[in-house]
Amino acid sequence: MSNSRCDDGGRTIVAITRCRDELADDMARVLQDIGGLDSFLHADDRILIKPNINSHLPAPAAVDPEFLTGFIDLLRAHGYADLAVAESSGRSWAPTSDVLRDKGLQPMLDERDVPLYNLDEMEWRRVHTGGSYLPEVHLPTILSDYDRLIFLPSLKTHGNTGFTLAIKLAMGLTPQEDRELFHQTSVAGAIADLARVVRPDLVLVDGRTAFIDGGPDFGTRVEPGLLMASGDPVACDIEAVRILLQYGAGPHLGTSDPLATETMRQVSAFRPARIVVRWS
Repeated sequence: MSNSRCDDGGRTIVAITRCRDELADDMARVLQDIGGLDSFLHADDRILIKPNINSHLPAPAAVDPEFLTGFIDLLRAHGYADLAVAESSGRSWAPTSDVLRDKGLQPMLDERDVPLYNLDEMEWRRVHTGGSYLPEVHLPTILSDYDRLIFLPSLKTHGNTGFTLAIKLAMGLTPQEDRELFHQTSVAGAIADLARVVRPDLVLVDGRTAFIDGGPDFGTRVEPGLLMASGDPVACDIEAVRILLQYGAGPHLGTSDPLATETMRQVSAFRPARIVVRWS
């Protein structure tokens, strides 16, 4: 398996495509620009997909069902058979069972013979992050049953952390009770610590619509008409934030978390030399 997180110069690849065809074709194109699915996955991999189902609300508040099922169909078309979806809703929308019911995903996944795991009902194991903001956290034991983890975030801002993209999506893999810990110091710092122990193998961002203020559930909606893909969640978030800023996200970002605010300033100032962006 080649390492398509990086190009020949060792730089991290982030692909961005302007949606102009059928969704399946746009997905295939942006993934090909980072080396194609075969660069990240083996045919016999057990693949766990973590979308953004914070609530039952329409995209970008929560995943567009067409986006999730379209990606599953694309994986199946490329020969990846062992697939599952796992999710836990945001605290204000809990329980997750209500959100999944109202979102209407279960019949679509049943039709594709893809299990949908409600993480509220899973067993957990305690994990030490090695960080200072979130020293330990619980993660679902089901993670060890899968070889690859794929994140499907939406493009949007967040009232506390400034933005909620690939890195913050990992928070949905923690139990509702643990999420109080994220708010005891800096949510941004805790999420960075979580990223030490949860790293997706592939990120595919739905940027067809976006929030440029508010979030994660309600905000000013714009239509960038983009898809993004990368094997590096940090690099993907950096470029996604730059897009949010280009569409008007600004002073709002990170207003309730000074650490997040400083991160936003740094991200908007320059692109790290290690990142190469491929537009199509």
